[in-house]
Amino acid sequence: MSRAEITGAAATECDAPNCGATVFRRIVYVWAAVAPTVMLASFILPPRAADLVVRACGMAAIAFQGGCELWSARRAKGGERRWRLLLLAGWIAVAAGLVITSVRALFSGQEPVPPLSGTEPAYLAFIPASVVALLAFPTDPLSPEDEPVRGAGQGGTHWRTVTVMDAVLLVSSLSLLGWVVILRPLMRARAPAPASLAILLAFGLGCLLLLITVLLVAAFRRPRQKKSFALLGGGLASITVLLHVSLYFVAIGRPEPLQLEAANVIGTVMIGLACITPPRSSTGSVVAASPLSLESASDGRASWHVRWTGWRAGPGIGWVRIFLPYIPLSALGVLAGLQMSTEVRVEPIEIYGIFALVLLVLIRQMLTLADNQKLLDRVQQSRRQLRHQALHDPLTGLANRVLFGDRVEAAVARRARGRLALLFCDLDDFKIVNDTLGHPAGDELLRITARRLLGCVPPSDTVARLGGDEFAVLLADDAADAEAVGKRVGAVVRAPCFLAGQPCAIHVSLGLTVAVPGSPISAEDLVQQADLAMYAAKQRGKNSLVVYDPDIFAHGRSPTAQLALCQLLRGDPAGGVIDVLYQPIVDLIHHHTVAFQASTCWHHPTFGSLTAEQMVAVASGEGLRAQLERLIIGRACHDIGHYRRQTGQNVTVCVSVSAARPPGDLLLDVEAALAASRLPAQALVLKVLDMECLDEEVARSLRTCVARGLRLALNGIARNQNTFLALDELPIQILMFDSSFAGGLTGSANRADLLRHALLTLAKDLGLTVVATGVQNREQARTLARHGCRFGQGQFFGPPAALPGQPPPHRNGETDGRAGYGNRNGNQW
Repeated sequence: MSRAEITGAAATECDAPNCGATVFRRIVYVWAAVAPTVMLASFILPPRAADLVVRACGMAAIAFQGGCELWSARRAKGGERRWRLLLLAGWIAVAAGLVITSVRALFSGQEPVPPLSGTEPAYLAFIPASVVALLAFPTDPLSPEDEPVRGAGQGGTHWRTVTVMDAVLLVSSLSLLGWVVILRPLMRARAPAPASLAILLAFGLGCLLLLITVLLVAAFRRPRQKKSFALLGGGLASITVLLHVSLYFVAIGRPEPLQLEAANVIGTVMIGLACITPPRSSTGSVVAASPLSLESASDGRASWHVRWTGWRAGPGIGWVRIFLPYIPLSALGVLAGLQMSTEVRVEPIEIYGIFALVLLVLIRQMLTLADNQKLLDRVQQSRRQLRHQALHDPLTGLANRVLFGDRVEAAVARRARGRLALLFCDLDDFKIVNDTLGHPAGDELLRITARRLLGCVPPSDTVARLGGDEFAVLLADDAADAEAVGKRVGAVVRAPCFLAGQPCAIHVSLGLTVAVPGSPISAEDLVQQADLAMYAAKQRGKNSLVVYDPDIFAHGRSPTAQLALCQLLRGDPAGGVIDVLYQPIVDLIHHHTVAFQASTCWHHPTFGSLTAEQMVAVASGEGLRAQLERLIIGRACHDIGHYRRQTGQNVTVCVSVSAARPPGDLLLDVEAALAASRLPAQALVLKVLDMECLDEEVARSLRTCVARGLRLALNGIARNQNTFLALDELPIQILMFDSSFAGGLTGSANRADLLRHALLTLAKDLGLTVVATGVQNREQARTLARHGCRFGQGQFFGPPAALPGQPPPHRNGETDGRAGYGNRNGNQW
């Protein structure tokens, strides 16, 4: 309901009288018992007694109607009072005529109680009053939304034309039916005198007019108080139909049955009840005014009530309005068929009338079909618009992320025909444009970029806006020379433009990835690679083009890479798998393995195999360094513990930790890993990295680890790092230096030898164990041992690999997949 209709309904509710639902229900129960009793009496009582009972009950019904009209008219206001006063005026006229008829009958020696029949002239007075009362009943105009077939907001001239044609069809068919059934037999009746015939014709025409008025208001208006109008219209329609039946008996020369008078009681009582019906709430609720108690009612009754309420509040009334004009036309057709089947002559006026009405129905249906076709066209157009809005960016008109994803998947599925390239574009410092020039200028920049991207590629390629200032281009035709296309796109997009009346330079970072035919890559992987390349371009200073390769991971910290690492640390298979590999640390004198250096390798379905340095680059950007080290410490302790128990060799494992990580949880991680693997603290060595980040809190945490039995190793003493300070700050026990820094160490007295000798002397004076890393050959190992370096690590002793007796790593390495050098367990490291 519209706001105006709700307001009108609320005003009607305030103006209508209210006798109370309980009183109204009791009145209905009383008359529901009286009416069948009177009807039964008309069948079983003797004619004289039955006639008196029926006439007395008829007079009581008329008195009840008048009393209800008088009581409600005094209490009603506005429009609700107007139609009740009109009914009361008609009732007064009928009552006056009945009194006159009774007085005349009393003096003439006839029955003083007049019958409740259409043959009484006094009843003529109620017809015009009832017609005017129906027209004065508070209603609202019928809108297209009330029609279930035309409920899509269609309010054109066709709908109004069809409504008028429905009204004409209803009036014409009812008039023709009344003529054929009532009026024509009355005209041909032999008995009535001209005065009586005029009264009968007046009754017939008046009742026909009243019935038409009831149906027109019911079909083409919206009564505000539906229950009152249903009772009023039903009562008037019942009376008019019974009066027509009475006239039919008069026309055929047969006496009027007493049961017709008894049936008239029902219509009269319904009119009285319509005047005192409690008003229905105008809140628009589907539930009736008196709530239904599902606990007390049976399931069948509750279900029926719910269905009836839903039908009445839903499209049910609309369907009644649609089919109502065809009911009298159908009755005409049935009547004509019966006449022809019984060889009764069908009058030409009846044939022509039915033909004209059928022609009117055909024209109406043609208009309805035209409206329905327009509605279907409008629905299809709306669907196309909705699909376009769902798959395109409203600001630029480009494909959105959903459509672009579908295009990429389709292109990947058919990439066996050729190469496929994906280009990501991100406007650098777009936020500055929004903050300084305003959001309208930012929107204009996005539109300019979209037009430039569309002009750079052929129509067969897809240009999309993924969100914010990020664009993507799917290259299908130009994939063979994708890098040249990427450079051309960058040059076009970077062209200066005017925003808010000011010249503006545009910078853009581009990421490009290319998939060759037959390469095992999915659409999601392709998008991730382009995203990585674009963020690598931003990390390298922005305003550049970067082509994807796996090494990008070591240089950029894209959200895609950080998300993948988070998935890995959560154990999500989408993040790939991580291998902890071990490179042996060997006793250079006795030639056997005394320890293992733990390192990692990340195998991702999109990025491939990534080294420990690349993992650290990603983890440092997202603050995941501590979680990654916790995982490595736990895995390394577990593997070494299993290896020690399996082989009986008391080897040590060396794990790298960063001085930049939060210090509070390091000891907890270490103790948890040692307890889970049943390793002694002496079996774990912490190699401290990033010494430039060392502070007092980190140093205190590392000293606590040493106090618990762990050992610390200092890495990169021969590199350009601030490590000498750590020798004083931390209880370092192991010193690692890169032997390749001193060249081949051939034993000549050169500057490299002097540096090596100085480092070894320093370690000896401080009581440190020295490990030379990067040992490449046997001669280098012998030279280190001869100059006092006891332990060594490098490719000569084997690359990082799985421990003997453990599953091989996921990658296809260049080794036998097992770490270790020698098989004797000599002095411990």
